[in-house]
Amino acid sequence: MSNKNKKHHKKESKKYPKISIVMLNYNGLKYIKKTIPPLLDMSYPDYEILIVDNGSTDGSIEYIKKQKKIRLVKNKRNLGYSKGKNIGVENSKGKYVLLLDNDILVRNKNIIEELLKTHKKEKNSGFVYVPVKDRNKKKINAYGLFFTFYGSNLNLKPLKFNSIKKIKNKYIPSPDGKNMFFRKEVWEELGGFDESQSFNLDDIDIGPRAWIYGYKNILHNKDFFMHLGIGHTFSAEEYSKRFKLLFSGHSTSMFKNFKTKNIIKIFPVFFIFCFIKSIRYSYKKRSLRVFLAFLSSIILFMKKIKNTLKKRKEIQFKRKVNNDIFLKIKPPKQK
Repeated sequence: MSNKNKKHHKKESKKYPKISIVMLNYNGLKYIKKTIPPLLDMSYPDYEILIVDNGSTDGSIEYIKKQKKIRLVKNKRNLGYSKGKNIGVENSKGKYVLLLDNDILVRNKNIIEELLKTHKKEKNSGFVYVPVKDRNKKKINAYGLFFTFYGSNLNLKPLKFNSIKKIKNKYIPSPDGKNMFFRKEVWEELGGFDESQSFNLDDIDIGPRAWIYGYKNILHNKDFFMHLGIGHTFSAEEYSKRFKLLFSGHSTSMFKNFKTKNIIKIFPVFFIFCFIKSIRYSYKKRSLRVFLAFLSSIILFMKKIKNTLKKRKEIQFKRKVNNDIFLKIKPPKQK
């Protein structure tokens, strides 16, 4: 390559840094048939698509292999949400990463350019998050993760997109794991997703840590993605499996990231909240499985406490912001 071409290439690389679109898939053939095609038609000049498959048996792998522009990483079995996504980011080649769930439909072919602009506009950007609207819904109920006096607010008030577009304070405590845009080196500094459990210890954990390491999480409120994977009603057994990792995951994140005074204030209330919820859903599902799952979650949390406190020591040593600013960011109101 001539010196002239090298200079041109360097200039183009600076203007258009390589982007990796990373998607985790597990038996999601019915979704990826709809969500992959738009990704193949992005307007951005330098990007790759990397799919991590967690041991699918529904024909997903065969479909992905037919797509010439996609790199495939095959896991022999389902390694879980957190580890699967960590593998995806680790294998990505881009300076920036757009991390997606397999049921997220990207509607705008110019979204990479727009996310880059939003990211670069804010000094020390951590994660940029695009609001997500469930299909067949008129309002959006996924516009970031926020915290309340009992921990994470899992039931945000649905907002019209016009209201979201008018939000002036675009800072959010944490992105929702459905989509996250970030610099790969920031992800590596934060340590990626915690793999000590398969899920419920991903976005709720890494988002707050971005803030205490001096980064800012931002809502990209000029667009929204479509969430296709809704409408599933969990049986008592399925709900229990998910609930088993709720208390342990959120508590572990709290003990790793929060300042001691905030753990003392929030953790007891969160415990009571989960206890009441387990009773309520045991009654609703007509099964003790949910309550037993809560007890299992307590045991899991206690089993991990030694390692959690070790991680806490490392994280707090690297803390750059003296307070837990993410706890003070409130959800936007309807306008």
